[in-house]
Amino acid sequence: MSEAVETNKSSVFSKVKQALIGIIVATMVGAGIFALGWWQGNSKANSEQNLGDRQVELLENQLEKARNYGYLMQARAELYHTAVDLDRRNFGTANTRLQEAAIALGKVKDASGNIDTGKVSSLQKDISQMNINVAVNLEEQRQKVLGLVNKLNRLIPEDLEPLPVQK
Repeated sequence: MSEAVETNKSSVFSKVKQALIGIIVATMVGAGIFALGWWQGNSKANSEQNLGDRQVELLENQLEKARNYGYLMQARAELYHTAVDLDRRNFGTANTRLQEAAIALGKVKDASGNIDTGKVSSLQKDISQMNINVAVNLEEQRQKVLGLVNKLNRLIPEDLEPLPVQK
């Protein structure tokens, strides 16, 4: 009888041992599958992050181009308005518009190298130093303002245009 009890105990022990080994193997396989999935998901997230970073950089460059274009166009408009104000004998308004044009040019910041910021700064200095006087020949002052417009036009790169409007 003791042999039968020992045989039952060893068969039960053998079955428990096999069950525990099975649980351990299943846990290890599950952990391996989890690690593989995590690694693949992480690498996909990293590649999507890199793609997102590149898109953000591209959009920031486009935004800078659009801002620079806006500042240059604002300066151009202020200079043309200065010439019109001279024709209308609005000397104070003309001087104010000159300063507004200089301020707009001071906002131009170009990290991409499309605009010669040294020449823009020089033009800004020329504009800010100009003062329209009542007693001086108006045609000469008007020609000087239009000369500043021509300098500005030469500084605007042809590829610098506003972003296309999406519908």
